[in-house]
Amino acid sequence: MKILRDDTGYVIWGERFVSYQEVQCFRYLQWLGLTPKEMNHEYQIGRYNFDFFPLGKVFWEHHPISIRSGEDLYQYGKRRRRVLNASGYSKIPLVVSDSMFRDQWEVCDLMNDYEVDFKRGSVKGDPTICFVRDYTREYDFNYKEGWRSPASHDHLLLDQLLSID
Repeated sequence: MKILRDDTGYVIWGERFVSYQEVQCFRYLQWLGLTPKEMNHEYQIGRYNFDFFPLGKVFWEHHPISIRSGEDLYQYGKRRRRVLNASGYSKIPLVVSDSMFRDQWEVCDLMNDYEVDFKRGSVKGDPTICFVRDYTREYDFNYKEGWRSPASHDHLLLDQLLSID
């Protein structure tokens, strides 16, 4: 499958994607056996577009860099959920993800971790909204950073204990 890149994003199977991340979401849905038509890419509700609406069962918004809009993933997801509710889609789950996928297999792993089933229309936990995040990367980063510089008070306590004669 050939992925073409131009100044406005990526094109695969005649579909235009704004990011490489969105292409990986498309490839994952394709791996699940969905055709481009069944994926409902850029599904429009009023003046809003949703990244995917696979089989008309689960909405999926993927925004790995949500900071630029000034709101975090949770604020963004809640706002998108309100749009769906106001448009008569209150019973249909919304998946909001922000992980940086290297390939469709990472998408698959995370969706399995969160028990997201686009074919059945089900998600783990809250049936109306599911936030999919790769916390291992955040944990690994913080863990490594923690070893570079001790926590603010740990070294003070250790110094006090060592100075006791």
